[in-house]
Amino acid sequence: MTTDDPIPPRIVGGGINTRESEQPVVVTQMLGIDDSEPVREEVLRARFLSFDPLFDSASNLVAHQLVLRGRTASADAPPELQQMDEDMLLTGLYSLTQGNLTGTLPLLVQISPGVLFSDIPQQLNHRQLVWRINIDNEQHLARALALQDARLTFCPALNRANPVVKESESIWRYLACDANDTPPSVSARPVVDGVRHSHTQAHWPDHAWFKGSFFSGDTQPADSSRELALQLDLLGIALRSSLDTLIQFLRLNPEMAPRLLAIAHSQVGGMSRPAESAAHALIMLGPQRASRVAALLALTGIHPTEASRHYAITALTRALFLGKITRLSASAENAAEAFEIGLLSTASLALGIPQESLARKLGLSASCARALGVHDSAEGALLRLAHACENNDVDTLAAYAQQLDVPLHQISVAYLDALIAASALDAALQ
Repeated sequence: MTTDDPIPPRIVGGGINTRESEQPVVVTQMLGIDDSEPVREEVLRARFLSFDPLFDSASNLVAHQLVLRGRTASADAPPELQQMDEDMLLTGLYSLTQGNLTGTLPLLVQISPGVLFSDIPQQLNHRQLVWRINIDNEQHLARALALQDARLTFCPALNRANPVVKESESIWRYLACDANDTPPSVSARPVVDGVRHSHTQAHWPDHAWFKGSFFSGDTQPADSSRELALQLDLLGIALRSSLDTLIQFLRLNPEMAPRLLAIAHSQVGGMSRPAESAAHALIMLGPQRASRVAALLALTGIHPTEASRHYAITALTRALFLGKITRLSASAENAAEAFEIGLLSTASLALGIPQESLARKLGLSASCARALGVHDSAEGALLRLAHACENNDVDTLAAYAQQLDVPLHQISVAYLDALIAASALDAALQ
């Protein structure tokens, strides 16, 4: 990148924890955002709750299912992780019911047998709630029927290998089904998961409800690997959950620890001394740097390829650059949002997930989603500025420099500083 403007002295600092120098207008202090202000309950709900849509056979919206944004423990995940997810979901549901659920559409909520046998369903029950539950044996069946008699509504997934459980099909208002199941010959409304093709949907009766990629594009591909699922879970936790949750996730998935330590111990992590474990490293890094190290791990996976290394280094370069440029005229909080946009700019390619689906799964803010999507926005303009730097597009750089009222030499130096700092990540990914 060339310019006739004089080049200022080399900027000190770099990596995720860039620090202030004699050129504070260029170098971004990415840490130290003032988080002492109380966060409103509805804002917290918006950060970790989402409402997956359900459609009828004519693709009309008919219901929602309450889910966690960005992560869902798989059926074979450790019990502790599944319990963590359910606790978060029920906490959000409690908050919603305290606010007296609005709207007219049913809201489905998946619960475990442990919750079924607790007082929680009766305490949280609301006329719009439909409890999804796996009924595997006679004990589950008896408990669900007792609660149904108490005017709770259920959408059970019945264990068809148990004759007693299977014979109860006719006494339910809803039945949870998989797209590959044989449709039940009862009047209950089937709620069908996983429809991906029109010929599959055609097998189901007209009164069925559907949740799947054929209707919404949100279902994770069936051939997705376990490592990819872990990467997506980790990215969601890194962006939206607490440090304690992040530490717990690494403890439950110890195979990810060596790569996290490699990134944390590199110049990118910027740790002052070696950590004894992944959990120790995350504590030493602090919440913001820990989340960013974890996000880089999520982009690369346990066994980085040449492509994933490229995506991660490019993402970090853009993140540092966008943060620095934003800090020229805005607060550290604005710079942190710009950093996140840059960090996520390659996530769709790295994880092989459509951008809109990724935005919903991660619970991205509207401004972040706009920047990463096709919509014009101020944040998106900064990302296009980063693209111009990558391509040495002098004309575009000059136009954005004038638009942002930032001297071209400052843009040049900020990008060079980000590029050099991010290059240190390569060694940690080998």
